[in-house]
Amino acid sequence: MNDEPSTSPLPRDPQAALVASLPTDGFGAALLAYIRSGAEIAHFGAFLVPDLADPQPALSVWSGQMSDYWFNINARRITSHDTLRRDFVDRIRRAPPGGLVIDRWHPPENDPRAPIYARDGVIERVSVASRVGRGGFVSFYLRGKQSGWLSEDDLARLRAVLPLAHELIGLRHRLTGTQGTTASALRTAAVEPFTALSPREAEVCDHAVRGVSVAGTALALGVSENSVRTLRKRAWRKLGVGSATALAALVLSDRG
Repeated sequence: MNDEPSTSPLPRDPQAALVASLPTDGFGAALLAYIRSGAEIAHFGAFLVPDLADPQPALSVWSGQMSDYWFNINARRITSHDTLRRDFVDRIRRAPPGGLVIDRWHPPENDPRAPIYARDGVIERVSVASRVGRGGFVSFYLRGKQSGWLSEDDLARLRAVLPLAHELIGLRHRLTGTQGTTASALRTAAVEPFTALSPREAEVCDHAVRGVSVAGTALALGVSENSVRTLRKRAWRKLGVGSATALAALVLSDRG
């Protein structure tokens, strides 16, 4: 009998492969491919609202046919509009404890999102909202005009895949989240090695451990994506880590 372990990799089913992509930069593209198994979606994205009492939505992950540049522009317009920030809060508050709210929507002519949708060739949106602690998540899935209005069959298939998609977005944040502890707080508390960080480097680390992408961090901080990459590289070198997941583990290990 041969007791030697097999070196052949075991095959992964699509959902297992999707879960395995959670901490990687390829998560957005992998998740969009999974969503499209339900119905054709041009773009998807997700906003994190850390505190409903002071709603400051942060675009954390997205993928689709649109460029990062236009995602940034659109997100900046949306998150700077008081009415739209309240819309995030209202949808999250409608979510029952431990549950999700799924809705279908398209902008009326007087909505500030209408010009954005028209320019980007988007015909309608399906969104999912959930509560997490004092805040919550809203993920959105945009249908292109070339695909036509969603049919009832399309909606039924999306309802079958979107709960998992939304939960994985939340899980990505929980895996890299610090539940209140931040690199900035550890730096202020003079906890080594975080004292080596500059205030801006610590801010970039705070976004990284929350699962916010380079482009999302650039949008939130008002700097270029290249600046964020440089700040990340410097911070990770000072902290001796090589990824956002390793950074989150270091922050968690120094809680308190």
